[in-house]
Amino acid sequence: MSKIKSRIIPSIIIFGILVSIIYLFATVEQPYIECSKEYTDKFGITIEENLIVELASDKINKMIVTKKILLPDKYLKNDNYLEQLYEKIDHSYNYLDDNVVSVSKGKNYVIAEIEVEKDETLILNNIDFVDDGELRVRINPNTKSNGVVSLKIHDEYTEGEFMTRMKNDGYICK
Repeated sequence: MSKIKSRIIPSIIIFGILVSIIYLFATVEQPYIECSKEYTDKFGITIEENLIVELASDKINKMIVTKKILLPDKYLKNDNYLEQLYEKIDHSYNYLDDNVVSVSKGKNYVIAEIEVEKDETLILNNIDFVDDGELRVRINPNTKSNGVVSLKIHDEYTEGEFMTRMKNDGYICK
């Protein structure tokens, strides 16, 4: 009987340690980084970008981007500008699955919300406006262009490397 007791107690301790280790691994949160950038161009158009990146094993695992473009009053007198902006933004994300992109418009803005987990590339900081008597939107799809930030699921970054990269491109990260 004492041999059984002497084996049960260590077995219970080992089982308790294993359960604790499994619990710790299951409850560890994956690190995420939130970066944002807001700027107003010479026409008074404000562009706000907010990016949440989830890292797993020093690789981008998931990205959530919210891009909001606010038009000043002088461009709201013509309903066409807001509608054209909506269509151009919606069209610029055609390369992604429909279920990961949501584009909507409000009284003076257009918002695009994108959430990707598959092997996708997102392009940030790629919208320009030209006003030569008529407002036009230019969206740069070139991932290699200067000033454009392109990020892909599975890109390798530590938290520090990612934050440094985004800060170098004018984003504020936390």
